[in-house]
Amino acid sequence: MTSFLQWFEYGGVMLIPIAVASVVGLALFIARWRAHDRARVMPTGLRLAVLKAVGDKNWDKAQELCARQDSPLGRVFGEGLRFRGGERAAIRSAMEDVGRRQIHHLERYVGAIGALASVTPLMGLLGTVLGMIRVFQDLVQEAGAQGVVDPTQLAGGIWEALVTTAAGLAVAIPLYLGYRYLLGRLDATSVDLEEAAAQMLDLLAPPPQEGLSGTDGEEGR
Repeated sequence: MTSFLQWFEYGGVMLIPIAVASVVGLALFIARWRAHDRARVMPTGLRLAVLKAVGDKNWDKAQELCARQDSPLGRVFGEGLRFRGGERAAIRSAMEDVGRRQIHHLERYVGAIGALASVTPLMGLLGTVLGMIRVFQDLVQEAGAQGVVDPTQLAGGIWEALVTTAAGLAVAIPLYLGYRYLLGRLDATSVDLEEAAAQMLDLLAPPPQEGLSGTDGEEGR
Protein backbone atom coordinates (compact mmCIF):
# COMPACT_ATOMS: atom_id res chain seq x y z
CA MET A 1 0.00 0.00 0.00
CA THR A 2 2.84 2.35 0.86
CA SER A 3 4.59 1.60 -2.43
CA PHE A 4 1.35 2.30 -4.33
CA LEU A 5 0.96 5.67 -2.62
CA GLN A 6 4.60 6.45 -3.34
CA TRP A 7 4.04 5.91 -7.05
CA PHE A 8 1.18 8.38 -6.91
CA GLU A 9 3.44 10.82 -5.10
CA TYR A 10 6.13 10.41 -7.75
CA GLY A 11 3.76 10.70 -10.69
CA GLY A 12 1.87 13.68 -9.42
CA VAL A 13 -1.74 14.68 -9.77
CA MET A 14 -2.08 13.45 -13.38
CA LEU A 15 -1.95 9.85 -12.17
CA ILE A 16 -5.43 10.32 -10.73
CA PRO A 17 -7.27 10.92 -14.06
CA ILE A 18 -5.19 8.15 -15.64
CA ALA A 19 -6.31 5.74 -12.91
CA VAL A 20 -9.93 6.87 -13.33
CA ALA A 21 -9.65 6.35 -17.11
CA SER A 22 -8.37 2.81 -16.56
CA VAL A 23 -11.30 1.92 -14.29
CA VAL A 24 -13.92 3.49 -16.57
CA GLY A 25 -12.38 1.93 -19.67
CA LEU A 26 -12.31 -1.53 -18.10
CA ALA A 27 -15.94 -1.22 -16.98
CA LEU A 28 -17.05 -0.10 -20.46
CA PHE A 29 -15.12 -2.91 -22.14
CA ILE A 30 -16.66 -5.58 -19.91
CA ALA A 31 -20.16 -4.17 -20.49
CA ARG A 32 -19.70 -4.02 -24.28
CA TRP A 33 -18.03 -7.44 -24.38
CA ARG A 34 -21.06 -8.95 -22.67
CA ALA A 35 -23.45 -7.08 -24.98
CA HIS A 36 -21.59 -8.40 -28.04
CA ASP A 37 -21.77 -12.01 -26.86
CA ARG A 38 -22.98 -14.08 -29.80
CA ALA A 39 -25.49 -15.90 -27.61
CA ARG A 40 -27.14 -12.54 -26.87
CA VAL A 41 -27.02 -11.18 -30.42
CA MET A 42 -27.85 -14.37 -32.31
CA PRO A 43 -29.18 -16.99 -29.88
CA THR A 44 -28.19 -20.54 -30.68
CA GLY A 45 -30.67 -22.24 -32.99
CA LEU A 46 -32.92 -19.19 -33.45
CA ARG A 47 -31.82 -18.54 -37.01
CA LEU A 48 -32.46 -22.07 -38.25
CA ALA A 49 -35.68 -22.47 -36.27
CA VAL A 50 -37.25 -19.24 -37.58
CA LEU A 51 -36.17 -19.85 -41.16
CA LYS A 52 -37.62 -23.37 -41.01
CA ALA A 53 -40.92 -22.07 -39.63
CA VAL A 54 -41.07 -19.41 -42.35
CA GLY A 55 -40.28 -22.01 -45.00
CA ASP A 56 -43.18 -24.10 -43.68
CA LYS A 57 -45.44 -20.99 -43.70
CA ASN A 58 -45.90 -21.40 -39.96
CA TRP A 59 -46.11 -17.67 -39.24
CA ASP A 60 -47.37 -17.96 -35.67
CA LYS A 61 -44.48 -20.19 -34.65
CA ALA A 62 -41.94 -17.91 -36.34
CA GLN A 63 -43.30 -14.84 -34.56
CA GLU A 64 -43.40 -16.70 -31.26
CA LEU A 65 -39.75 -17.72 -31.62
CA CYS A 66 -38.69 -14.13 -32.36
CA ALA A 67 -40.64 -12.76 -29.40
CA ARG A 68 -39.49 -15.46 -27.00
CA GLN A 69 -35.78 -14.88 -27.63
CA ASP A 70 -35.57 -11.11 -27.61
CA SER A 71 -32.33 -10.31 -29.43
CA PRO A 72 -31.05 -8.22 -32.36
CA LEU A 73 -31.58 -11.19 -34.69
CA GLY A 74 -35.09 -11.76 -33.35
CA ARG A 75 -35.97 -8.09 -33.88
CA VAL A 76 -34.71 -8.13 -37.47
CA PHE A 77 -36.64 -11.33 -38.22
CA GLY A 78 -39.72 -9.99 -36.44
CA GLU A 79 -39.70 -6.86 -38.60
CA GLY A 80 -39.51 -8.99 -41.74
CA LEU A 81 -42.46 -11.07 -40.57
CA ARG A 82 -44.42 -7.90 -39.85
CA PHE A 83 -44.12 -6.90 -43.50
CA ARG A 84 -44.68 -10.35 -44.97
CA GLY A 85 -46.85 -10.30 -48.04
CA GLY A 86 -45.47 -6.91 -49.06
CA GLU A 87 -43.07 -6.07 -51.83
CA ARG A 88 -39.52 -7.36 -51.62
CA ALA A 89 -38.06 -3.85 -51.52
CA ALA A 90 -40.32 -2.84 -48.62
CA ILE A 91 -39.41 -5.92 -46.58
CA ARG A 92 -35.70 -5.39 -47.24
CA SER A 93 -35.90 -1.73 -46.25
CA ALA A 94 -37.75 -2.53 -43.02
CA MET A 95 -35.24 -5.18 -41.94
CA GLU A 96 -32.29 -2.96 -42.87
CA ASP A 97 -33.66 -0.13 -40.74
CA VAL A 98 -34.03 -2.40 -37.73
CA GLY A 99 -30.60 -3.91 -38.37
CA ARG A 100 -28.97 -0.47 -38.42
CA ARG A 101 -30.62 0.41 -35.13
CA GLN A 102 -29.40 -2.81 -33.55
CA ILE A 103 -25.82 -2.20 -34.72
CA HIS A 104 -26.03 1.39 -33.47
CA HIS A 105 -27.16 0.09 -30.09
CA LEU A 106 -24.20 -2.31 -29.98
CA GLU A 107 -21.83 0.52 -30.91
CA ARG A 108 -22.73 2.52 -27.81
CA TYR A 109 -19.72 3.42 -25.66
CA VAL A 110 -17.29 1.61 -27.97
CA GLY A 111 -16.14 5.00 -29.23
CA ALA A 112 -15.64 6.09 -25.62
CA ILE A 113 -13.17 3.23 -25.12
CA GLY A 114 -11.26 4.39 -28.19
CA ALA A 115 -11.27 7.97 -26.89
CA LEU A 116 -9.86 6.87 -23.54
CA ALA A 117 -7.17 4.86 -25.33
CA SER A 118 -6.21 8.00 -27.25
CA VAL A 119 -6.29 10.51 -24.39
CA THR A 120 -4.50 8.57 -21.64
CA PRO A 121 -1.04 8.81 -23.29
CA LEU A 122 -1.62 12.56 -23.64
CA MET A 123 -2.49 12.80 -19.95
CA GLY A 124 0.68 10.88 -19.16
CA LEU A 125 2.72 13.22 -21.36
CA LEU A 126 1.15 16.24 -19.68
CA GLY A 127 2.05 14.80 -16.29
CA THR A 128 5.64 14.32 -17.44
CA VAL A 129 5.88 17.88 -18.73
CA LEU A 130 4.49 19.25 -15.47
CA GLY A 131 6.93 17.08 -13.56
CA MET A 132 9.86 18.30 -15.63
CA ILE A 133 8.83 21.89 -15.04
CA ARG A 134 8.79 21.22 -11.29
CA VAL A 135 12.22 19.54 -11.46
CA PHE A 136 13.87 22.40 -13.29
CA GLN A 137 12.26 24.94 -11.00
CA ASP A 138 13.78 23.13 -8.03
CA LEU A 139 17.18 22.97 -9.76
CA VAL A 140 17.15 26.68 -10.53
CA GLN A 141 16.33 27.46 -6.92
CA GLU A 142 19.10 25.14 -5.69
CA ALA A 143 21.63 26.58 -8.13
CA GLY A 144 20.77 30.09 -7.02
CA ALA A 145 21.17 29.18 -3.37
CA GLN A 146 24.27 26.93 -3.55
CA GLY A 147 25.75 27.77 -6.95
CA VAL A 148 25.99 24.04 -7.79
CA VAL A 149 23.52 21.58 -9.33
CA ASP A 150 23.49 17.97 -8.14
CA PRO A 151 23.25 15.67 -11.24
CA THR A 152 21.73 12.87 -9.18
CA GLN A 153 18.87 15.14 -8.18
CA LEU A 154 18.26 15.95 -11.86
CA ALA A 155 18.25 12.27 -12.85
CA GLY A 156 15.95 11.36 -9.96
CA GLY A 157 13.55 14.14 -10.86
CA ILE A 158 13.43 13.06 -14.50
CA TRP A 159 12.55 9.44 -13.79
CA GLU A 160 9.88 10.51 -11.36
CA ALA A 161 8.39 12.77 -14.03
CA LEU A 162 8.37 9.89 -16.53
CA VAL A 163 6.14 7.80 -14.26
CA THR A 164 2.98 9.39 -15.69
CA THR A 165 4.05 8.68 -19.28
CA ALA A 166 4.59 5.02 -18.43
CA ALA A 167 1.24 4.90 -16.62
CA GLY A 168 -0.59 6.50 -19.54
CA LEU A 169 0.88 4.01 -22.01
CA ALA A 170 0.20 1.07 -19.68
CA VAL A 171 -3.48 2.05 -19.62
CA ALA A 172 -3.78 3.07 -23.28
CA ILE A 173 -2.33 -0.08 -24.87
CA PRO A 174 -4.83 -2.62 -23.45
CA LEU A 175 -7.70 -0.16 -23.94
CA TYR A 176 -6.78 0.24 -27.60
CA LEU A 177 -6.53 -3.51 -28.09
CA GLY A 178 -9.95 -3.92 -26.46
CA TYR A 179 -11.34 -1.17 -28.68
CA ARG A 180 -10.08 -2.87 -31.86
CA TYR A 181 -11.42 -6.20 -30.63
CA LEU A 182 -14.90 -4.75 -30.14
CA LEU A 183 -14.80 -3.15 -33.59
CA GLY A 184 -13.98 -6.55 -35.06
CA ARG A 185 -16.90 -8.11 -33.19
CA LEU A 186 -19.18 -5.37 -34.51
CA ASP A 187 -18.13 -6.02 -38.09
CA ALA A 188 -18.69 -9.77 -37.70
CA THR A 189 -22.10 -9.20 -36.09
CA SER A 190 -23.13 -6.84 -38.88
CA VAL A 191 -22.21 -9.40 -41.53
CA ASP A 192 -24.06 -12.19 -39.70
CA LEU A 193 -27.22 -10.08 -39.38
CA GLU A 194 -27.07 -9.14 -43.07
CA GLU A 195 -26.73 -12.79 -44.11
CA ALA A 196 -29.60 -13.88 -41.88
CA ALA A 197 -31.81 -11.03 -43.14
CA ALA A 198 -31.03 -11.97 -46.75
CA GLN A 199 -32.10 -15.57 -46.09
CA MET A 200 -35.33 -14.40 -44.47
CA LEU A 201 -36.00 -12.00 -47.36
CA ASP A 202 -35.61 -14.77 -49.95
CA LEU A 203 -38.20 -16.85 -48.09
CA LEU A 204 -40.69 -14.04 -47.55
CA ALA A 205 -40.37 -12.55 -51.04
CA PRO A 206 -38.40 -14.76 -53.44
CA PRO A 207 -36.41 -12.79 -56.01
CA PRO A 208 -37.80 -12.72 -59.57
CA GLN A 209 -36.54 -15.49 -61.80
CA GLU A 210 -34.74 -13.44 -64.41
CA GLY A 211 -34.24 -14.91 -67.83
CA LEU A 212 -36.94 -17.57 -67.61
CA SER A 213 -39.39 -15.73 -69.83
CA GLY A 214 -36.76 -15.16 -72.48
CA THR A 215 -35.82 -18.80 -72.47
CA ASP A 216 -39.44 -19.89 -72.81
CA GLY A 217 -39.89 -17.54 -75.74
CA GLU A 218 -36.89 -18.95 -77.56
CA GLU A 219 -38.12 -22.49 -77.02
CA GLY A 220 -41.51 -21.52 -78.38
CA ARG A 221 -39.96 -20.19 -81.53
